[in-house]
Amino acid sequence: LIHFYKRRSEMAEWDLTPKLGPYLDRHLVFPLLEFLTVKEFYDEVDLLRGKLDILSKTSMVDFAMDVHLSLYPDQDVPAYLKEKRISVLENLKQLQAETEPIFKIFEDPEVTRQIEQSRDSKQLLDFLVKGYNFKPEMIDTCYRFAKIQYECGNYQGASEYLYFHRILVQSTDPNYLNGMWGKLASEILLQNWEWALNDFNRLKQFIDDSVFGSALQTLQQRTWLLHWSLFVFFNHPKGRELIVDLFLYQKQYLNAIQTTCPWMLRYLSTAVVINKSTRRNVMKDLIKVIQEESYTYQDPITSFIEDLYVN
Repeated sequence: LIHFYKRRSEMAEWDLTPKLGPYLDRHLVFPLLEFLTVKEFYDEVDLLRGKLDILSKTSMVDFAMDVHLSLYPDQDVPAYLKEKRISVLENLKQLQAETEPIFKIFEDPEVTRQIEQSRDSKQLLDFLVKGYNFKPEMIDTCYRFAKIQYECGNYQGASEYLYFHRILVQSTDPNYLNGMWGKLASEILLQNWEWALNDFNRLKQFIDDSVFGSALQTLQQRTWLLHWSLFVFFNHPKGRELIVDLFLYQKQYLNAIQTTCPWMLRYLSTAVVINKSTRRNVMKDLIKVIQEESYTYQDPITSFIEDLYVN
């Protein structure tokens, strides 16, 4: 949508939100739209329409109603939003009832101690089944409850139940990878950068160690991870060093940048300039990559570095 927004600033020409958006969960796009609203790069009405379009695909119905009111102050809230609100609340109430016995189990001090000490999901599950009448299908209930919490914008609740889901589920479970992505998104949106970095590293290891259906699927997973990493790396104290290591010196991720998303070189370039790296020859290595990709991607930052050090 943002490709068609009316520009109110020349800076909009270099705005990468249209490039980043397709690789982000829709909830992660909201902070970007808020930033663009403050900067006044685009027409405010266009941005509100974009928010409403994204919100319509989530369960954040009250937020959608507020945006609709801002856009159309003389109109009533559409019937479909009112109906959706009723449906979401009913679904949430049902899942809350299903998760209540699970929550009581996890509140038990002995269960908490076992969770903190256990490193084996199967062993922990056996402990819960034998001692607390925990049923294996409750794992899926945790996931479904976390998912609706996330869709409603309750990222704290989503984070907690996705944590319970991850420590109990086997890595072969169909929802294991989805749960890891959801946990990372929740921590990013909560701005818990230490937890977000831990979840990022855990997800990266899983992607790197897994055999997906094809090389293309692996490339897609890495491309998504590169985009999500920007939130973590530009907020965590050690992030600028970590982004240089991942984007420039881990071959499979540099290959992903060169193949699918050369615009990520802007963020790599920025990190190299503002970070005093412990590595030698970082700028030289960066310039080499910028020159290799200059025929597919250039922007004011990469061009400036190339002009300064080469031309």
